[in-house]
This record gives sequence, structure tokens and C-alpha cells, in this order.
Amino acid sequence: MTKQKTWILISLLTLAIFIITIKLTVMLDDEIKTPLETKQTIVQETALNTVYIKDDTYRKLGIQLAPIKRQATTDSKTYGAEIVVPSGGLISISAPITGKLIPVDKTQLTPGARVKSGQLLYRIQPMITADARANLVNALADAESLVNVSKSQVEATEIALNRAKKLLQDLVGSQRNVDDANAAHEIALRNMEAAYAKRNALRQVVNLGSVEAIDIKSPQAGIVSNVFAASSQLVSAGNPIIQISELDSLWVRVPVPSSDLGMIDQKADASLQPLSSASKEPTLLAKPINAPPTADPLTSATHLYYVLKNVDSTWRPMQRISVMLNTLSKTDNKLTIPYSAVIYDIYGGSWVYMQQSKNSYERKRVFLDHVSGKQAIISEGPAENSQIVINGALELFAVETGFAH
Repeated sequence: MTKQKTWILISLLTLAIFIITIKLTVMLDDEIKTPLETKQTIVQETALNTVYIKDDTYRKLGIQLAPIKRQATTDSKTYGAEIVVPSGGLISISAPITGKLIPVDKTQLTPGARVKSGQLLYRIQPMITADARANLVNALADAESLVNVSKSQVEATEIALNRAKKLLQDLVGSQRNVDDANAAHEIALRNMEAAYAKRNALRQVVNLGSVEAIDIKSPQAGIVSNVFAASSQLVSAGNPIIQISELDSLWVRVPVPSSDLGMIDQKADASLQPLSSASKEPTLLAKPINAPPTADPLTSATHLYYVLKNVDSTWRPMQRISVMLNTLSKTDNKLTIPYSAVIYDIYGGSWVYMQQSKNSYERKRVFLDHVSGKQAIISEGPAENSQIVINGALELFAVETGFAH
């Protein structure tokens, strides 16, 4: 009896499994025969390039706007340039006589120190050799003799002057004779003073073995470029002591290819900009100058020179900068935008973000004609006076696409 119940239970379980398997097979067939229907959402094309941001995001991005303008533009070309010291701006000061350098201050002059025009740099103590000293002894004897002669001349002219005055008082002389005697007496006095000065100077050299130190002053204001002699060093006459560069006014040397030289307006000012993109220095103007003609035969470039005021020592010699030169092409009214507003996609396409509202910005295609300095001239794009993003465009592009440049 127990065995019969077991078989009945197994049969029922087998039948249940068979029925469930058939039902699952039928359900799978129905799903394959009837595909799932999805609801299609229609998206406007303009919404694909529109970015929506919150007020907090607007403040964090620091978005700035500017209108698209139609204005007269001048074509220009940008070249790399170099700041140089003007011709004649670098001078060397040499020793006027053989002697010993005497420092003026305890702090010695070093390269980079700024000096003023007429500033006392050194004193040089002349050195007297044995042969020169012997010659000076003979010169001193001659000077003593010259002093005695000049004293005799002074006494003689004084007697003649007194006689002429006496004759004039007795009405037997003339005023002309008095004037002539007075002039001769004055000349004798000047000769005697010169003779005494020469004798005293020679006495100092002969007796003390030295002469008064000679001052060496800076002929121009500038920066000490090099020092060739140290304090208390013996230097020979004509040897350089120090080198000074005049940096208040510098030259900008611009190598221009010979093929471009004919199209450059060489009378117009040049716009200067540091190479560092992070620099906040404003664009400066430099005026063209007539400098000695130079060129580089290796690069077939002709050098144009411009003068740059450097009162605050902002610019340095040998510094590389970017220079924008105007061309001789005619100007025309074209649509212009700040170049900082332009962004590029992965295919090289150029775009700008146009403001629809404070929180929505639409990406618009622009076609660049050319770039001139910080301005981009466009041939096609949004309408004139449209407000576009000039600061924060890359951040908006990252929000829209998920990646930035």
C-alpha cells in the first residue's frame, strides 16, 4: 500500500512539471512573436546644442558676455620678436689712468645693480713709477723757477700801474695808460696763481708719492651688466672697469620674412604681448625707429626695429615676445568677435555660445575668416549684436559634451 502511494505521488509531480514547462514555452513564443513597443520622443534640433545651468553654476563659471560687432578692421600679422639693448645703450667705462681702484661704498657694485646718471662709482688713485717721479722732480724745479718769475712780473706790473695812476693825478698821463697797466698787472697775477698751483701739485706728488684720486662717474642711468675689476685692484690705463646697460628705453627686433616685407605697414605702431598666456600685462604699443639695417641670411628675414619705453623695468633684454604688425591691406566693415569666445570641436569646427537667457546658452556655428590678434573676423555666424560668451565658453562646452579641450 505504501509503495502504491509513492508511485502516485511521483506521477503527480511529473505531470505538474510537464504542464508548467508547456506553459513557459508558450509564453516565450508569444514574447518572440510580439516585440516590445517603445514610445518615441521627438527632440527639437536646437535643444541638442543648448546648455542649461543654474544660478550657482553661472556664478562659479564667471561667465562674461560681449556683443558681435560690425566694425572696420585692419589686417595684421603676428611674429615672434626679441627685446634688445639699443645700439649705443651698452657702454664700458675704462680707467683714465693707471692706478688703484678705491670703493666709494662698503657694498661693491655687482651685475644687476641700478645706477643713476652722474653717480660716483669708483675713485682711482694714480700710481707714480720711479722714472715718472724723477721727471716730476725736474718739473718741480721748473715750477719753482716759474713761481719766482711770475712774482717778479707781478711786482714790475704793480710798479708800472702805480706810476700810471700818479701821472694821471698830476694831469700829465692818460687813462689809457692806466688801463693798459692794470690789464698787464691782472695777467701777471693770474700767471702767478697758475704757477703756484702747478708747484703745489708737483710738491704733493714728489713729497707724498701720490696725487689726488680721480672720480669715475656713470655717464648714463642703467643697470650694471658686467664688472671687470674689483675694489682695491690695480688697473692699467684704458682697461675696462665696469659695463652699464641703458634699460629705460629698449628696442624690439622683429624678423620679418622677405616675402612679407612688402605688405607690412612699416610706419604703423607695433602691438606687443608677452608669450605667457597667463600674463595679465596689457597690450603695449611700440613706435618704429630708423635703426641700422640688419638681416638674417639663414632665415631670409629682414629685421624691423621698434622703440619700447621700459621705465618700470617690466621688459628684459633677450626676452621673447609676440608682435602684431599691421598690413597695407584696405579696411572693411566685418563681423568681429573676441577670439576667446571661439571653441573647437573634435573635427576642427568653430563654435560660439549665444545667450538665450541667463540660464540657457545655445551653441552656434561660426566660420572664421581670419584671426587678428585678440579679435576673430567671421564670415558667417550669429546676427550682429548677439550676446555671446567670451569667458566660460570652454566650461559650457564641457558641461554640454562631457569633455573639454
